[in-house]
Amino acid sequence: MEKLRLGTIGTSGITEQFIQAAVKSEKYSLEAVYSRTQEKAAEFKNTFGAAKAYADWEAFLTDPEIDVIYIASPNSLHFSQAKDVLKNKKHAIVEKPMVTSLSEWDELIDLSKTQGKMVVEAARHIFEPNFIKVTEMIQSFPALYGASLTYSKYSSRYDNVLKGEEPAIFSPRFSGGAANDLGIYVVYAALQWFGKPKAVHAFTQKIKTGVDGKGTAILRYDEFDVTLNFGKINTSIHQSEVYGPDHTLILDAITGLSEATLMDVRTKETESVSLEAPSDNPLMWEAIAFSEVMTQFDTPESRNKLNTWWTLSKQVHEVLDEIRSQSDSLL
Repeated sequence: MEKLRLGTIGTSGITEQFIQAAVKSEKYSLEAVYSRTQEKAAEFKNTFGAAKAYADWEAFLTDPEIDVIYIASPNSLHFSQAKDVLKNKKHAIVEKPMVTSLSEWDELIDLSKTQGKMVVEAARHIFEPNFIKVTEMIQSFPALYGASLTYSKYSSRYDNVLKGEEPAIFSPRFSGGAANDLGIYVVYAALQWFGKPKAVHAFTQKIKTGVDGKGTAILRYDEFDVTLNFGKINTSIHQSEVYGPDHTLILDAITGLSEATLMDVRTKETESVSLEAPSDNPLMWEAIAFSEVMTQFDTPESRNKLNTWWTLSKQVHEVLDEIRSQSDSLL
């Protein structure tokens, strides 16, 4: 099977990590990199062995030797760039958040169907084997009493904010903020494990740039609640927990999950869950999953997978939209 010829947008650490995962998977070859400056593109090309380096947007998009483009630009650019990629008959892998409004999400999916090309959100953790195993465990619980899911990690770029600067990840112009960056991970986990909630109640802490620096969201279900904690101006060492009638499932992380423990609610005795050793590159699993769909795009199995990813992504963005709207109402 021929390898997918990959183009990338962005020169950040996440782009480097995806390139390394894609190449290591042996499903892709790095064809081209794009940056706003030719100098940066050439530097990236030389570092990772790409065939071409572009600073010309149209030339990059129309290169006939690119099959799929990975988009890791600032959040606010994801939608327009993904749209351009699809219009040029290429598959699009878009870093989270793929869009920042529900209307954008619908437009991208409609365009994907029209063009016959995949567009997908790179929510890497839902493809990790340990996350999948934990999902199966949770779905086998006889009942659910709720959960508390946490992902809060201090960003070094918040130091720049404190100095009076406005880095993209904390800029409203680039759709920055904690919910769009780390909050999306816990939203994905909650909806994968428990389904779509009946109501969302969000509370956020704004920073001086105007975006949310940290927040809490309560997802209401018919018989239980799920609390989400997320932040980029603080670091939490709290583990995530899922509550059942007989056991509490304790997780060391939401992404890069490596340890899980079942605790008996009555005796407090614990039992470790057997999990795989974490990968040295957690983006490997999504790269493989996406390649399988793209290389067999017209088969019913691939279409079913893509529709499943789309359903979850749409629900995630509906919840994020609620969190953002309630955050904005506090201004």
